[in-house]
Amino acid sequence: MSFTEFDYNTFLNYLSSLDFNEILFLVVPPVIGLILAFALGIFLNHQVSSYINNHPSLHKTSLKTAVIHGCKGLPFLFIVAFYVYFVVQILELPTAVDNLLSYLLFTVLAFTVLRCISRTANALAGAYIDRSDNMPETTLLSNLISFCVYSVGIVIILAECGIPIAPIVTAMGIGGMAVALGMQEGMANLFSGLFLIFSRQIHIGDYIRISTGQEGQVSDITWRYTTVSNVSGNTIIVPNKTIAASILTNFSMPAEDIKIKIQCGVAYDSDLDQVEAVTMEVARDVQLAVTKDRLAQDGIVPESDTLPLPEPAINFHTFGDSAIQFSVSLNCKEFSHQYKMKHEFIKALTKRFREEGIIIPYPIVSVINESTETE
Repeated sequence: MSFTEFDYNTFLNYLSSLDFNEILFLVVPPVIGLILAFALGIFLNHQVSSYINNHPSLHKTSLKTAVIHGCKGLPFLFIVAFYVYFVVQILELPTAVDNLLSYLLFTVLAFTVLRCISRTANALAGAYIDRSDNMPETTLLSNLISFCVYSVGIVIILAECGIPIAPIVTAMGIGGMAVALGMQEGMANLFSGLFLIFSRQIHIGDYIRISTGQEGQVSDITWRYTTVSNVSGNTIIVPNKTIAASILTNFSMPAEDIKIKIQCGVAYDSDLDQVEAVTMEVARDVQLAVTKDRLAQDGIVPESDTLPLPEPAINFHTFGDSAIQFSVSLNCKEFSHQYKMKHEFIKALTKRFREEGIIIPYPIVSVINESTETE
């Protein structure tokens, strides 16, 4: 029997034929039972949530945990749905009313199962992404998985209820073409977002710089835009197609480690061997201390006082107007790490130069005024 066989007028006639006592008899017991079913469902949901929270192993990504987290919240819906089914079966309702309630019950159960499948699929996708360093976990990917699951589910529900699908699909196809023409900007951003995800050139947490000048850490990729957090803590909203069409520098690939150069200069009468030795010593100490501090922020405690860091480097390169100039190369764990590294190095090097008597000269300009007049 299809959903189209439901007679609305028959349903109204049935309701009008009932007196108050009959309506009360039909409504009150099921409502009381429904309240009890609600209470039992909430209790079971609480038990499942407590079990998950009390077992840390269930927080790890695996097929078992994906299914368990996907089924979270389902006991409540299943108990209520089966109670309604039980009530429909024991009450002698007209065929039209029984069919209507059966369709509603089937729809509720179907969406409950779809919700479980969607959660499980997203959890499995998250587990795969955690194991793979090449695929970013984004809102766009999660929404795409949920959309596909619910779309297939709605088609199945409509087919089960006897509603013809072909006219709906045809109308959606024609409507989709009209929407695509009217939303070219949005569709361009959508496909650009998919390109950014599946090209595996950007990951959540990467520090990027776009040719238009914006730079920061990637926070998320949605269907329309990518959110980037800069060093000031502000959020930059960049359309996906802008990123896809721009020349982009990813400072986190192929490795997050970067080298930074700091320019400095010393007076011409300085002992350059001493300058090199002091600078290298300060560079090693600062590089080690700042890197340890950065690892501690991530909860990583080194087992020893040393770390396998590349050696800093110093290179004298220019005879300047008032100083012999040189550059110092330091190694950072990530792009945003450089600001703290520069800050600490400049402080420590200035203090050490003063202790050693090494002068960082001010710019000096000598002006010679030759008079053309003879006295």
